[in-house]
Amino acid sequence: MKAVTETAGLEAVVQEVLDEGKREAAAILEAARKEREALLSKARAGVAVLVREREAEAAGAVERRRVQEIARAELEAKRAVLNGQKALLDEVYQGALQALPTLAGRDALTETLLRKTSADWRAGRVFCAAADERAVRAATGGSFAGTIDCAGGIVIETADGRRRLDLRFETRLQDVWQDMVREVAQTLWPKG
Repeated sequence: MKAVTETAGLEAVVQEVLDEGKREAAAILEAARKEREALLSKARAGVAVLVREREAEAAGAVERRRVQEIARAELEAKRAVLNGQKALLDEVYQGALQALPTLAGRDALTETLLRKTSADWRAGRVFCAAADERAVRAATGGSFAGTIDCAGGIVIETADGRRRLDLRFETRLQDVWQDMVREVAQTLWPKG
């Protein structure tokens, strides 16, 4: 009977070991489940943070792009306005240049130029527009050197040909225009 008792005792020990193993396995599985849930929770939180960061980055990128597009559009608009203003200024300049040959008081202007520069042309030569040839030839005599293609005015050259004094109407207009273009622009487009 001793063998039966030992077998029963052994079976009880085996059962107890099995029960203890099941409890430990259940505890390990429960701990693994909790750890898995904790890891998943942590991963979800990390993903949520990452999503918020990416959304913020995307919103920032969209805002930067919007600001760049607005700035680009404003620059294009300013460029178009400036191009239009330049075209109008060029048109005004060309109109003034075309009006020079028929300028009222042209003869008086030429006479004034000759009178003020007489010391220069008496020792040199004088050129003028074909339309002014008769008046300039009469005023300068032997210093008259010929005609040049211009709207009016005179060009004086020293006798040795080293120096020229350009007093053509178009040259004078260009000088005045360069000095006055800012004033002309402010008159045409006052800043309000």
